Amino acid sequence: MLLFSTCVLMVFLTLLSSPVAGEELFEVRMRPERPVVEAGKDLWINCSTNCTNPHKGGIETRNINVTVQKEGTHWKVFHLSNFSQNTNIFCYFICSNIQKKKSVNVIVYRPPEQVTLSLQPAWVIVGKNFTLTCHVPNVVPLENLTLTLLQGTEKLYRQTFVTVSTALQDAWLALNITARREDNKSNFSCHAELDLRPYSEQLFFASSEPRMLEIFEPSWNNQMLVTIIITILLLLVFVISVCLCFAYGQHWRQHRTGGYGVLAAWRNYRIRCS
Repeated sequence: MLLFSTCVLMVFLTLLSSPVAGEELFEVRMRPERPVVEAGKDLWINCSTNCTNPHKGGIETRNINVTVQKEGTHWKVFHLSNFSQNTNIFCYFICSNIQKKKSVNVIVYRPPEQVTLSLQPAWVIVGKNFTLTCHVPNVVPLENLTLTLLQGTEKLYRQTFVTVSTALQDAWLALNITARREDNKSNFSCHAELDLRPYSEQLFFASSEPRMLEIFEPSWNNQMLVTIIITILLLLVFVISVCLCFAYGQHWRQHRTGGYGVLAAWRNYRIRCS
């Protein structure tokens, strides 16, 4: 029984150590495992295998420029460029006519380099609305972007985005606010944050130039009161003048009509008498 067990163990070790058995168990590895690259920049991918004598190895992708940078017996370093959006990359090796692949998804990003804030209107009456509009052009991935509208250091509104597009996009955020007396001379700004920490340790920040709001509150001062009184008096004089002119015109018309009637009666009387 002991002899039989020893023979089985030797056969198993022999099969395990044979080239065919070892090559059937080979693996393909890629470094980095979670690659992140800025749009338009370059990336280096290391493909390797534990196969001692691979027949062939390479990388597969679309719309990306690929060149072999360095290589050894069981590893290759590839230089990739022309990234514009997220891309799947496959690394493969062939060992004893067996092909195996390993894939990674390259995350393409562009940080928020330009953040602008518009304030419309720049001055407003108390109780009326004004609008804050924040704009960040050409940023990706949008789902990792957060925009925050600030009044001084106070956070007014915070928004994250949801998108399925991997191409460069513009981010917009608008907020309507009712003007208060205490908002006068307040500085408003927009803060952008691109958080790539789900994929890497990178975190990008950018802020807009501050915009100041001016509040206008109407007040009844003496000068305005005098102006209103004078305007009302002038209107009264005008109305009275129109009324007097109308009354005088009617009286003059009636006077002329009455004179012509007496003259006509006198003529009729003379005709009858003669």
